[in-house]
Amino acid sequence: MKLLLATSLVFLLASSLSVRAADMEERIHDAIRIVEKRQGSIDPIPTEILQNAKGVAICTILRGGIGIGGQGGEGIVVIRHYGPTGFVWRAPSAFNISGASLGAQLGFSSISYIIVLNTDRAIGQFFNQGKVKWDATATGTAGADTGVESQSTRSLERQDVLVYRESGGLFGGATFGGSSIEAKDEINEEAYGEHTHVRDILEGRVPPPPQAQRLYDLLDGKQE
Repeated sequence: MKLLLATSLVFLLASSLSVRAADMEERIHDAIRIVEKRQGSIDPIPTEILQNAKGVAICTILRGGIGIGGQGGEGIVVIRHYGPTGFVWRAPSAFNISGASLGAQLGFSSISYIIVLNTDRAIGQFFNQGKVKWDATATGTAGADTGVESQSTRSLERQDVLVYRESGGLFGGATFGGSSIEAKDEINEEAYGEHTHVRDILEGRVPPPPQAQRLYDLLDGKQE
């Protein structure tokens, strides 16, 4: 009976996520809202962390199930690049995330995350056209929030990935174990033109859209 109920919940979760994928403008708007809320809180992501990041992914994940349940969500990733005028953010690329989630749970929950990507290995997972399994060993924040927060900023910067919730402390990266990420080509092509590939976007061959400027300002530490 529990297995049947869990299966039904996972199916309902998958169905709810596939009704309509948000377009690029909506995803950018959601990302701005998520980062504004976090950086306007009493516990913002440290400026040093964002200044030294190679990229940032922002997403909202919907979870459901019993014991080992399902999860899925959508978001955008932006890569930080050093250019002739200094560090600049490249255009956002849309991605979805799906897979298993661990922990006792019944029903559904929606949580937004800001994922700071500190290494080439971390950002490399977003360059693939197809679906790739999230590298659980790259989520170097596993453990209790308080234990992670006690680490120095320099120590945190050496982690491949840092996972922050929209509100609250630094979150254990084990949340994403067993998940897969997939570039959403149709969303990217709708935003940037036909035959635009994820590498074109993340390697800087696509101009950043003006509506993403507020997001870049927030990631650069500008509140106004």
